[in-house]
Amino acid sequence: MNWPGYAQALAEKITRDRLHPRVVDYLNETPSGAMGLSCSGGIDSLSALLLIYGHFPSRRDDMSALHFNHLLRGEDSRGDEQFVADAAAQLGLPFLHDSWDDRDANAPENEAEARKARHAFFDRFLRGKGGGMVVLGHQQNDILETLMLRLARSSNVAGLAAPRPVHTFSDQKTYLRPLLGITRSELEGCFRELGIPWREDLSNREKKFDRNRLRNEIIPNWQAATQYDLVRAAARVRQYLEEADEVIERFLAASPFPDPENNPARLPRELEPRGVLRRWLYEWLHRRGLLESASPARVDDMLHAALSEASSEWPMACGFVRLEQGCIRFEENPREISANWPPVSLVAGGAIYFPDRTRMRANCQKFTRDLLRNLSDKKYSERRTVFLDRNALKKDALLVRPWRAGDRYRPLNAPGSRKLQDLFVDRKIPREERKRLPVVTTTDSLVLWAPGLPVSHDHRITPNTKKILQLTYRDLH
Repeated sequence: MNWPGYAQALAEKITRDRLHPRVVDYLNETPSGAMGLSCSGGIDSLSALLLIYGHFPSRRDDMSALHFNHLLRGEDSRGDEQFVADAAAQLGLPFLHDSWDDRDANAPENEAEARKARHAFFDRFLRGKGGGMVVLGHQQNDILETLMLRLARSSNVAGLAAPRPVHTFSDQKTYLRPLLGITRSELEGCFRELGIPWREDLSNREKKFDRNRLRNEIIPNWQAATQYDLVRAAARVRQYLEEADEVIERFLAASPFPDPENNPARLPRELEPRGVLRRWLYEWLHRRGLLESASPARVDDMLHAALSEASSEWPMACGFVRLEQGCIRFEENPREISANWPPVSLVAGGAIYFPDRTRMRANCQKFTRDLLRNLSDKKYSERRTVFLDRNALKKDALLVRPWRAGDRYRPLNAPGSRKLQDLFVDRKIPREERKRLPVVTTTDSLVLWAPGLPVSHDHRITPNTKKILQLTYRDLH
C-alpha cells in the first residue's frame, strides 16, 4: 500500500475548501502544537487523517496517529490496530496506541463507557504534550444521529449543538472535526474510486446500540417518508443551535455574574432570561466537577428552586449541593453518610451519583434471546445490574431513595412479597451498608430493586418482553 499516495490523491479529490471552514481557520490562525489524528481504521477517521495530512503539510512534524483498541472484536480489533500502525509508519507519523484493559468483561457493552475510555486516552496524549488538539472523523451523517440521540436524552442547547467543528475545552484541549460538511456516501465513493482500503467494523450493523438502530433502521425509514434531505437539514439545524449557544455565552460573559467556581457562589441577581441562568448553573456544576452527576431533570429542579427563591438540596457525587438564601454551595459528604437524602428521579438514559461515590444508571435496550439466556445462566450480578420489562412500567421515570423500614416487594421467582430487611439479612448485607444502598421504585412507590437483591418478579423480563430498561449500580472509588 502507498499511504502517502493515497493521502495526496484524496486531498486532490476532496479539496481544502471542502473541509469545515472553522477548522481550516483554526489551523491557519493557531500556532503549531501537538496534533493527534484519531484513527480507528474505519473510513471516517481514516479520511480525516489522510486529508489533514494531505492539506496541512507544514504541520506534519506535530502530527501523531492515535489508535484506541476497545478489545471488543477479538482478531478484528488487533487487525484494526495493525492496519493503522502500518499507515502511520508509511506516513512517517508517530503511532501511539492504548487499549481498554480495565473493562469489566462480564458487563454489557456500553457506548458511553467506551467513549469515555477512548477520550481518556486522548487526554493522556495531550497532557504529555502540554495541550494541543485531536482531529476526529465525525462526518455529516453523524450530525443527524447525534441530534436524535441528544433529543432523546433531553440535552440543552449546548448539547444539541454537537458535534462542533471546533470544540475548545478549559484544559488546553481542542477537538477538531473537519469532515462535518461531507457525507458518508461521498467518502465511500472517493475511497472506492481511488482504491483506498479501510477497515469495516461489522459491529456497526448490530442492533444492540442506539446509534446503530438509528443509522440502519430509523433514519433510512424517515428519509424514505419525506422529501427533505435530512442529513443536510440536521447540519443546518446544528449550526443554528451553535449560533444560539454562542449568544447565551456572550450574554453570560457580559453580565456581572460572580465566578461560578466560587464555593459558595451567589446566584446572579438578574435571574432572567432563564436560558442564561440555566447555563450559569451548568457552568457552576462543571467547574465543581459535578456536571456528570446532574441529570437534566435535576438541573430543572435547581432552576425552579433558584427562580422561586426556595431552599433545597440534592445529593451529587460525594456530597450535596445546597441552595439557600440566594447562594449555591457544594458540601463534601461527612464521614457518616446520611440515610435521609431526598428521593431523586431517574429517567431512561440518565444517571444518579450518590454521596458515597456510587452511581446508578438507566439505559434502554432491545430484547434479545442472548440476553434472556445470559440471565438464566446468572451471568449478571444482582449487585451490579438488573433488567426491567418496560411494558410492565407505567412510566420510564423511576424514583430512587434510601431504604425505609417496612419496604417490601415480591423478589424474582418468590411465591409472595418479602421485607427488604429480611432479604438484606438473608444476603448478609451489613447494617451500615443497607443505609447507603439506593432503593428503586416506580413513581407510585412500588419497589423494583435494591443492589444486591433480586429484581421485582412483576417487572422481570420474559420471552414476551419487547423493550428493556437496564439499571446498573457501580462503585466509583
